Amino acid sequence: MRRYSTTVIALVLLWFLSTFAFRWNVPTLSENPPSGFRLLGRLAARVLWQQSEVFRDTGRWWMVVPLLRITTALDPTFAEAFDFVGWHIAYNLRAEEKDERQRFQWVKLGLGFYEQGLEHNPNDFHLLFGAGWTAYDKLGDTVLAAYYMGRSLNASGKFTKDVDWARHMLAHAYERMPNMRLALQYWEEAALSAPQNPVARGAMVTIEERGYVDSEAMSQNGYHAEAIQLMENVVQRPNMKFATIPRHILAQIYLDMGDIEAALAIIRQMRQWHASEMRAEFKARQWEELLKRRRLEVRE
Repeated sequence: MRRYSTTVIALVLLWFLSTFAFRWNVPTLSENPPSGFRLLGRLAARVLWQQSEVFRDTGRWWMVVPLLRITTALDPTFAEAFDFVGWHIAYNLRAEEKDERQRFQWVKLGLGFYEQGLEHNPNDFHLLFGAGWTAYDKLGDTVLAAYYMGRSLNASGKFTKDVDWARHMLAHAYERMPNMRLALQYWEEAALSAPQNPVARGAMVTIEERGYVDSEAMSQNGYHAEAIQLMENVVQRPNMKFATIPRHILAQIYLDMGDIEAALAIIRQMRQWHASEMRAEFKARQWEELLKRRRLEVRE
């Protein structure tokens, strides 16, 4: 027991300090430490970072977070640490959780780390892209995903392939928001940027052939019935039985008309078909709350 006592005490102290730093938003151990202390803090942060990698590689995931909380408190410019801990919480710890509501909270906590990192490193590409990807892939918030992905296009420390990938993800976020005009715009930019990549050109052809932009424009100009019929024709095609984009468009049309029940029915069906369609999960959660508020208002 004695051999483990020091390690246990150290981990408890690390957890306490890291929790304190996280909850009270203490970015460093001092607001304006002398340069010598900053250097020591950065050196200590690198040591803890290496230890956190050991815990990660050996499957001791729950020990990673306390170390990285201290790491980022000691050196708030250590963008890589913020990036890793945000991903680790939103993906690994979320995957370990069985309760669906708590899984959602883990994702939000992971995004919180990305946001903390961006407070100190506002133009770091990897933090912006990581926040955008997590918002899209695990939270399902396409508006937040588009915000971070859009910022990442002008961030520092990126390569051409990074820009291409961020632009593709931005277009995907707008497709499922849905905002088909902006989705098409970013696919066009992607096609011009990388002519040899067939993905963007294929997406452009798909959007135009299926009438996504036309349906959206009709709805925005009050031609809801015509817009609905156009998308119903698309989803009734044999190869479109489980397609998500036209159903996101359909759901948005019904929502804009004020028919929350119809919009929710489409989203819930998507959620049943596609377990990984977090965009539908996020909208269902939001719209269910909206429907509850509307029903309460009717009763009053």
